[in-house]
Order: sequence, then structure tokens, then C-alpha cells
Amino acid sequence: MSPAPTVLIIGCGVAGPVLGNLLIQKGYHPIVFEKVSELGDAGASLMLMSNGLKVLELVGVADNITAESNPIQRFIDSTSDGKLLGSSDLPSTFKDKYGHPLAGIKRTSINLMLKRTLLDRDIEVREGWELLDIEEKKDSVTAYFNHERAVTASFLIGCDGIKSASRRALLRSKGIAEGLPSYTGLTQTAGISKAPDSLLTPAAMRNWYGDGTHVIAYPISKTHISWAITRRETNEAAETWRPYRQEELPEQKSQLSLPDLASVDTRFEKAVAALGPSLSDAIFKPYAEKRQPRTSHLVRGARAVGEQRTASGEEACALRDGLITEKFADEALLASRMDELLREPFQHTQSPA
Repeated sequence: MSPAPTVLIIGCGVAGPVLGNLLIQKGYHPIVFEKVSELGDAGASLMLMSNGLKVLELVGVADNITAESNPIQRFIDSTSDGKLLGSSDLPSTFKDKYGHPLAGIKRTSINLMLKRTLLDRDIEVREGWELLDIEEKKDSVTAYFNHERAVTASFLIGCDGIKSASRRALLRSKGIAEGLPSYTGLTQTAGISKAPDSLLTPAAMRNWYGDGTHVIAYPISKTHISWAITRRETNEAAETWRPYRQEELPEQKSQLSLPDLASVDTRFEKAVAALGPSLSDAIFKPYAEKRQPRTSHLVRGARAVGEQRTASGEEACALRDGLITEKFADEALLASRMDELLREPFQHTQSPA
């Protein structure tokens, strides 16, 4: 029997460990590389939607996430002075409809859960390995890391996020320079706090809207909430979201910044074309044709929501508040919008009443 093909996975956040678990089930030999020396306290939290938990169920952590969290039962939106704009119990139906609820969780918790799944399956995790370059050959790929280390395998998959070293190396090898993210005018600060019962019961995703400012909070456990403040800024600053090294955490642990995503469609098409006809025509083009329309639609929607949430000026704020109130007034329309987001990637058979 020939040995299992070795796969190099760059990044041990969420996508990397999930992919490693799925690949070993298919008979591959994955190795996961992470540039930080030890996965630790990075970022604030994630709100995992029902469809995301469907995927995480495949690798055995969905129930653990739900157990640690305090799953969302309500949406509650208010003005900055506490006036209720609208609320809905729709999230309380998601578990029956989609198989999983909405669940907030500390980013560190899910990272460590997923790392544990790799170790439990004897999948090697190499921390402190920072990718520097990639060299492709006809039947193999070699990854070059810090401290003059190199590993050769059948193929490599980059799961290393916004500031992807694997993407930069691949594009560089094709003569393509990755541009800088454009400034959106929005900055975000996030944190985790122990919360009073009034913010934990009911377990709700709460939004407050002010002039040029948006605040969101939701529970990530039975005792703590995650919160984030997004506001408009006139001074441009480079985005800083990334997994921080241990020595950087005291200064940076509470800071998050959201960069604008450059044109997903155009950049994806250029990158795929540079890979050559065999890969692009046989693999990436069919995938892009299937998934990019939905992805682009969701990105455009997220941008629009971000702009609306931080409306500035009395007239714009009044318009925003009115639209939010209308959204909650039509429960069927709200349910339809959530279904568009949550029904994929695969269907859940609803439990009988």
C-alpha cells in the first residue's frame, strides 16, 4: 500500500484544524503549521451561526461549543439611549430548524478545542513555524519556514487568514503583488466582560445604535458577554487584526480592527488565472462558479449593514432606526433573510413536532 499523501496546512485557527480533521478521514496525512509559538488569548469572540456549527459537528466540537456558550434566544435592537427599536424570538427556533442554535464563544476556546481534535487524532501540529515561501514542482510543493526549515509534501493549503503568508507567497511566485486593504472609515474595539443577569437573561444578541457608533453584545458563557464598539474615524490607520504573539498580548489583546475587503471577484479571478489552465479549469473555476456568487452576495450585504449601523447625522440615524423597526415588524421577512444565511452548506431534517 502506498503511503498517504502528505498535506501541509498553514494556519491553526478555525479553518486549518477543521480541514485537517476532514482530510485525515479521507486518507490523507495532514500536518498543521502555526506561526505563533503557542496558541493563546487572541481576539475576543466568534458568533457561530447554525450553519457554521453544522460543519463543526463533523469534527466533533459543536456540542462542546454549545455547552460552553449560552445560546442566543432573542434579537434585541435599541437606540443608544435605550429606546427599543425591535426584538424577535426567532433565534429560539434555529436549533429545531437548522440542527444548531446561534452560539457565541471566546475565540481562544474554539481554537484550543480544535487544536485538541488534531492531537487526539495524532495529527501533527507544529507551532512556531512561520511560513516564508513556497516552491512548487510538478508533483510536489516545498514550504520554507523560519529558522531555515523546509517541508515537502504532495500539496499545501493556506488557512492563514486575512494576512495570509501562503497567499502572498503563491501570488509572488506568479508575479502578482497583493494590494493593501482599503480604509473603510470604520474602526472597532472589542472585549469580554463579566456581565449582570440583565445582559445574560434572556440570552440575546443585543445591538445599540447611536450617531456614527454601533455597539453589539452577546453572551459567550453563562457568566460573560463579548462586546464590540464600531465607530467612524476620520484618520486612516492600517488594520491590525491578527493572531498576536504571546509577548504582544499585554498591549494588543483588547484591540480589533476591521479592514475593508478588496474586490473579491476581481482578485480571485486574477489569482486563479495565474495558476494555469489545469488547476483553474478543472478545480478552481468550477468551485468559484458555484460559490463566488453567494460569497459576493454575503460580502455586499455585510458591507451594507456595516454602513447602516454606523449612520452619522440626525437624518441618516432616523432613517436607519426606521428601517430596523420595519425589519422586526415583518417576522416572515426576517425569517426569510435568516434562512438565506443559515440553510447552507447542507440541509437539516427538522425534528417532528
